[in-house]
Amino acid sequence: MKTKLLLTTVFFTASFLFTNAQCVRSGSFIQSDPAYSISGTGNITFETNGDKNVVFEGDFATVQGADLRVYLSKTDDIATAGSGAIEVTTSQLINDDGGTGGPGVSPITGMMGFPIPAAVNLDDFDYIVIQCIAINERWGHVILGANTGVDCAVLNVAENILNKQINLYPNPASNTLYINNDSSKIIEVKIHSILGNLIFDKTLTNKTDFIDISELNNGAYFVTFTTGKTKVTKKIIKL
Repeated sequence: MKTKLLLTTVFFTASFLFTNAQCVRSGSFIQSDPAYSISGTGNITFETNGDKNVVFEGDFATVQGADLRVYLSKTDDIATAGSGAIEVTTSQLINDDGGTGGPGVSPITGMMGFPIPAAVNLDDFDYIVIQCIAINERWGHVILGANTGVDCAVLNVAENILNKQINLYPNPASNTLYINNDSSKIIEVKIHSILGNLIFDKTLTNKTDFIDISELNNGAYFVTFTTGKTKVTKKIIKL
């Protein structure tokens, strides 16, 4: 009973996410190993409320592996240099009986969804990859297609306008990051690590403001600006 309720909850949650998507990139799963079947459709969706998700549609089907995880990647293999892969699962995929048997044991089917870090843009990644962690083997992947959805063009216009109105300087920066806001709107600014961890959150009400980044470790970060349903993400380098 608990398993049925869990699967029902996942189905309706994923259905809600997909039907409310404002922009989608989609593709069909490609089987990586002939020994382990996989099929169906995978998407990345940007929702009307600002949420971002990886969604497997109801036609998704595969077999259980030894700790299967889901990634967004710039290449079809997360082990490839430059893949920039990020995991969107928080635990391994389970089979239809709620178990986690070994490779090839019991099916995993149906619709499911996984949240994407807020700092990720729709065009940052071109692949969804399922990886079998225990044996370090790619299970299957999706080649994501072009942006589709009635709101994509409108959103791109709004994002482009906001992108031009928000300026960060200097970049790279060592101690202080200045923000110039020409939009005349209240902006929420968040800084995420490249792994998607939120490390700063502030509401900007002035045309010019600054953020102290002196305590951050050196490296790349994503700064996301949000006003209403419009989001823009910029990359900064901390030296």
